[in-house]
Amino acid sequence: MKTGIQYTLSDKLIGNLLTVYGFFIFLCVPAGFLSQLFVSRVYGETYWYLTAVELAGFIGMAAGGLLMSVWGGFKSRVTTVSIGLLVFGALAIGMGLSKQFALYLVLMVIYGVAITMVQTATTTLIQEKAEMSMQGRVFGLLGTMYAGFLPVGMAIFGPMADAISLQWIMMGSGIALIALSVFVGANKEMRLHEKPPAQPR
Repeated sequence: MKTGIQYTLSDKLIGNLLTVYGFFIFLCVPAGFLSQLFVSRVYGETYWYLTAVELAGFIGMAAGGLLMSVWGGFKSRVTTVSIGLLVFGALAIGMGLSKQFALYLVLMVIYGVAITMVQTATTTLIQEKAEMSMQGRVFGLLGTMYAGFLPVGMAIFGPMADAISLQWIMMGSGIALIALSVFVGANKEMRLHEKPPAQPR
């Protein structure tokens, strides 16, 4: 693990990518993983509503998987991550503002597509840029980021939702995700290291 962390910190692209991914998982908790709580508070604790929101998320992620398998994302993986974060943030704001359950479900489907864009592009970048001997360690750290930041987000945003309206928390996380998207899109270091090394003539 120590070797994997040292390697990750020494690689500018992978180090930044894992950091962004950790923040991404943390910030997607309000709109993504607290959706059941949101629906029960805003639209009512109806069994159909709670079931529909889970189905919408599943359909979105399945559609996102199909889209990425056919399309593959933008030519730049960093751009794909940045656009995915931007869409994710905008949808979190829209879901927080939504007053109609049907609109919320549509946004949840697109939300599922956006999360797949970010995760697929992140995974692909690691496969393309990490040394073969280090890929297992880096993917282990990627899983650790998910397993670590998700419960931290739940532990923070869950109790916070009892003191602050969950709509406001979702919109705040959406704004933060858009800021994260701008950081990734404007990060010249990530884009520089994404490019393959120049071939000698």
